[in-house]
Amino acid sequence: KRSACMPSGEKATPVKPGKYRIMPDNVVVIMTTFYANKDDIRFALALDSCREIVRHGLRAIIVDASPSEDIRSSMLQQGISEKGDHCVRVVSQTYTGKKGAALREGIQLATEDATIDIIAFQEPEKVCMVSQWPEIGRKLLTKQAAICAPKRNDAAFRESYPIEQYHSEQFANLYLNGLAEKVGFPKIDWTIGPIAFQSSWAHCWTKLYEGDLWDMQLVPMIYAQRWLGAKVIVHDFNFMLSRDMKEEEEGVAKWSEKRLFQLNFLFETVGKALKEKSNPLQIRK
Repeated sequence: KRSACMPSGEKATPVKPGKYRIMPDNVVVIMTTFYANKDDIRFALALDSCREIVRHGLRAIIVDASPSEDIRSSMLQQGISEKGDHCVRVVSQTYTGKKGAALREGIQLATEDATIDIIAFQEPEKVCMVSQWPEIGRKLLTKQAAICAPKRNDAAFRESYPIEQYHSEQFANLYLNGLAEKVGFPKIDWTIGPIAFQSSWAHCWTKLYEGDLWDMQLVPMIYAQRWLGAKVIVHDFNFMLSRDMKEEEEGVAKWSEKRLFQLNFLFETVGKALKEKSNPLQIRK
């Protein structure tokens, strides 16, 4: 059986400290957070992600909208290496809005550091994702691609996710890929969440689009590929979601209601961007 978080088809090997540290100074991971209190399982997973950032020699910027400074302090502390390096920067969100605004703010902060070549985004509860960013960074540079979209192996996806979420996200992927293939996209995983791009393309996220939720991750990629000639590649791997999250959400009606909202939202925003006949960037001018 394949281990979690390994590229599809590769043998699992123990991760030694520093093994992937080929570019510790030029990959930054953006995460956006909001926790009402420390009892949220997602907060515990965010702390795990901070530790993984340190372990893999990366840097992260967390844009947080939580009401408690103690929550930000806890994430900051978990992002300090044994040598005392602050690998995780935690800032209070100042951009008005929800997740999309926080993402724009984090990317803008990343662009202010000239040493950064690769900007990645992930939800902090997706701890398993952190280990993939060095390899994704290498792929972007060696394949001279602008954007990389991680893609879940189906077996690991089905095994680790709440069954309702697995089916709803597969349905969304089928719909969006049906549209995307007509405009030159490879078959990608539209609903995984994480994405990475070379920093030279950051303006697509900071200047060309202002989304509020999941569209903020995806519509700028569509604009970049369709209207600016960006090359998009895929990174296949075995992503495993936290067992605690599956146990909390599976079979619970409110989470299914969230999936339905997400489906309608993605169809309306991301689907629209894929179906547009004229260049919206020219219209904006």
